[in-house]
Amino acid sequence: MFHSSKPYSAVSVQIEVLTGEQYEVEDSSGIVDLIEAIRIQASGPTEASRALRKKLKYGNIHRQLRSLTILDFLIQNTGDRFLREFADEPLLERLRIAATDPVSDPLVKQKCKQLFGQWAASYKNTPGMERVTALYRQLPKRKQPATQAKAKVLRESGTSKDPPLGHSVSISAGNGPSTVVGNSKHKHSSSKSLKKEKKEKKEKKEKKIYTRPFNLEREKSEMLQTLASSSLASTNLLNALKLVNRETHRVSEDVECLQRFETCKELRRQILRYIQHVESEEYLGSLIHANEELVTALMAFEVLDKSVDYDSDSDQDVLETGWTPDRDDVPEAFAGLSINPPKPPRPARPLSMPVGSSPSQSRPRIYDSASSDSDSDEDDDDEDNPFGDRNAIRTPRLEQSQPTWREV
Repeated sequence: MFHSSKPYSAVSVQIEVLTGEQYEVEDSSGIVDLIEAIRIQASGPTEASRALRKKLKYGNIHRQLRSLTILDFLIQNTGDRFLREFADEPLLERLRIAATDPVSDPLVKQKCKQLFGQWAASYKNTPGMERVTALYRQLPKRKQPATQAKAKVLRESGTSKDPPLGHSVSISAGNGPSTVVGNSKHKHSSSKSLKKEKKEKKEKKEKKIYTRPFNLEREKSEMLQTLASSSLASTNLLNALKLVNRETHRVSEDVECLQRFETCKELRRQILRYIQHVESEEYLGSLIHANEELVTALMAFEVLDKSVDYDSDSDQDVLETGWTPDRDDVPEAFAGLSINPPKPPRPARPLSMPVGSSPSQSRPRIYDSASSDSDSDEDDDDEDNPFGDRNAIRTPRLEQSQPTWREV
């Protein structure tokens, strides 16, 4: 964990301390110092996002709830820089999984849904928060780990030793002479071949047990005991998984968890055998329910059995898995982006005179031809007007000759 190439500074150290058991779930003390540590570093928001994502994935229930409380406090009290950089796709995907995955604790699911609704209402019109506000109506975009583990659990515990469907044919040797195949060299076989023979004998023995005729009355008490043991085993496995500190140990390294895991696998094989043969509705519903409980517990073991050094929510993992956003989410991702916005409509023509404008400025000037003619007549009759008609010189009909120049 400490030898990772990712930055590990005071931001990660304070998140490690603030998510500890000494703090209550809703306690906000000490988060102010974390905000200051984030602000003074260029990679502060990114490191805080990754550290909180680690706690949401590998931490126990208390650390997961504390991580959500710290994340909510950071969103409310940090600046725009943190809001732009912290909401990367790995953290958003981890929040989606925490809110919807069957392995998540009900308290974590409830708090996630509460925060998603709160963020959607508070940051609806905040630039850069479109993906955060859309969490409350989104499901995980990548294939959930629980689905992958479920397929693995079904393959391992359901097909290896299940009773065969249909008719089974057994071939037994008669009283005739036996035919020896091989020679004396096979007597000194290796230890590997001996183990293989023992394994085959064990499988044949189990096959004989499973292929024997099923009698409900004879195996009723054993079936009821298996039902009770299945419910108890699945509960014990889930409780044991909660006690493992996944930040320091793997689930498969815990001896008690591993034993309970094998017990659940063996009980599930027996439950599947009963489901195939029992036709009575009185017991069939209980058998199916017991099988679902065992599958849930086995799924939880497979999902949680990952080392903390392997961060499946990292950016590199997102690229390697070939994840691409759904086409339906593309418009939502570009909700705040506008290319070639339409021209604004022309303002409506004012029906009333605006305040502060004079009548002479607002009204168009109207010219009256009659009044203009009367004004010109008055100007022409004025004696002091040198350009009036009174002082006009009339042009004679015949112009008199004027002196001209002559060339000498």
